Amino acid sequence: MHKFDPTPSLHPHSRRALERLLDPIEPTVFFNDIYEERFHLIQRDDPDRYRDLLSVDVIDAYLANHVLYDGQIDVTRAEPPISPSDFILDNNEIDRSAVLRLYQDKATIISPHLHGHHKPLGDFVRALEPVFSASVQTNIYLTPPGAKGFKTHYDSHDVFVMQVSGAKSWRIYNEPVGKPYRGERFQPGVHDVGEPEAEFVLYPGDCVYIPRGLMHDADAHENEASLHITLGLVTRTWADLVLESISKAALETPALRRALPPGYANPGFDRRKAREQFRAYVTELAAKTELDEPLDLIAEDYLRSRAPDLSGVVRHASSAHADEPHYRAQDNALFRIVEAEPGGDFEVVTRGGSSEFLGAKRSAFDHAMSGKRFSAADLEGLSKDEALDMIRRLLSRGLICPD
Repeated sequence: MHKFDPTPSLHPHSRRALERLLDPIEPTVFFNDIYEERFHLIQRDDPDRYRDLLSVDVIDAYLANHVLYDGQIDVTRAEPPISPSDFILDNNEIDRSAVLRLYQDKATIISPHLHGHHKPLGDFVRALEPVFSASVQTNIYLTPPGAKGFKTHYDSHDVFVMQVSGAKSWRIYNEPVGKPYRGERFQPGVHDVGEPEAEFVLYPGDCVYIPRGLMHDADAHENEASLHITLGLVTRTWADLVLESISKAALETPALRRALPPGYANPGFDRRKAREQFRAYVTELAAKTELDEPLDLIAEDYLRSRAPDLSGVVRHASSAHADEPHYRAQDNALFRIVEAEPGGDFEVVTRGGSSEFLGAKRSAFDHAMSGKRFSAADLEGLSKDEALDMIRRLLSRGLICPD
């Protein structure tokens, strides 16, 4: 099986984020030897490593100062279990007082997808998206001293657990189903947990990588609440690509539009000819399947599903600029160029959507995204109005920012 290492082509911004996650492991070693293969513990004497990303004070303010709804806060406890009705009101609003009472009674507070509300986490996630080409997400877990949030389970996506404060004792078990698909959830009582195969403690600044399907559980230590970031990688699989490729080939095979044999649902239907025909169609499809167009489609759908960094855009658009403003490409810019034909009109597919441009504007676009500081006057080949229009469109897509 081939191994794929994305690090040679990474932007320095993404490389720094990856090194922050993996150090002292070399990223190339991680992708060649560890990724999707086994759990890996990284212990460091660096308690402040993740403090700029998150703190208990951030969670405290998030709960205290926002009206929150179902999906923005969750609460869990291994024993006795908690029902959503214990902290969610009839209008789907979170009963924040109930959440705090449950936390006082040894329940773990979960803040799903906090990267969408807390910019330091959002910036970190956006920096890692080009590394994995995955839907990178954060779930935050604040567990009271001596408490346990979950019974033993596995996740259906890979995770990095980044310990921010406090400490947790972890246990790693076996892998009952291999690499589960997204909907292939852990089933208590069906999957045999057995004895732990590894045990360790995560202290502030430590990190552990746990591939999907590997069972685990953890307990907070008695002396302090435990706060950690679970960085999840929701990936597309080879099965997704194969199915996309087969779907494309099937649409291009007129014979597959024909009806299934009359009477196929009857108990006495003779399937011998149907098997022969089926094998012939599968052989024809195998010869027609190809990688590039289906992979392009998956890549473009992935980019559109990501959230752009639009911080500062409203402030910039609200200001009167005495001097000609300057701009630069965002460090976390992520985009693909789609051309109908070389040198022709092109589409820029990026986080949150896409924008179309005339082919004559390609040189100006390339200059804007080169990383160099620029102004409207630097976009050669465009009139002032055309240059300002391009700048506004790139700002609104989160591809450039005021400098």
